[in-house]
Amino acid sequence: MAQRFAFAYYPAFGALPDLGALNTYAKWWAGLVVRQGKPTRKSVSFTDLRGMHSRFTLCRVLEDNEDMVAHIVGEEVKALFKSYHAGKSLSFRKGTRIRELIDVSAIDQKRHLQKVTSGPSIALNRGRLTLINGRSIDVFALDFPLHPLPGEQPFVLTLYDFNIPPEDRGVPHSGLSAY
Repeated sequence: MAQRFAFAYYPAFGALPDLGALNTYAKWWAGLVVRQGKPTRKSVSFTDLRGMHSRFTLCRVLEDNEDMVAHIVGEEVKALFKSYHAGKSLSFRKGTRIRELIDVSAIDQKRHLQKVTSGPSIALNRGRLTLINGRSIDVFALDFPLHPLPGEQPFVLTLYDFNIPPEDRGVPHSGLSAY
């Protein structure tokens, strides 16, 4: 059953509420907007992402706006999504379509991407990875809109927050679900 992960949208160039553990990401974005106006994928400096670089993805929005394809995936995000369960292999790497990892309909994903890229808006997302040992990992993320360069589709930069207890590292799961 397809689900919705985004539970709040905020204006991309306005003040954000207190986002708890995600406040560091919101402050980074606010600084980028001050320096760049309307950021593009080329205006994101990996130096600025120091300390956050392993927990982000940079994805290109497809022309039909029904999905995104990973362009860059941080190491901790790769490790979070890597799984083999019930004959199904999951991995998050360059070229992976987002809808391969999460259960979201094409219609809902299209609406979400239109809100993020055309709004433009920042989306606050949440989901849960249910592990085969019965435990789960809560995943929070912020989707930031990156304006397209001439001749390009928009990109979305996503910064993730999650905590994996050492005993659950590498435990298989069946994908991300909403809660």
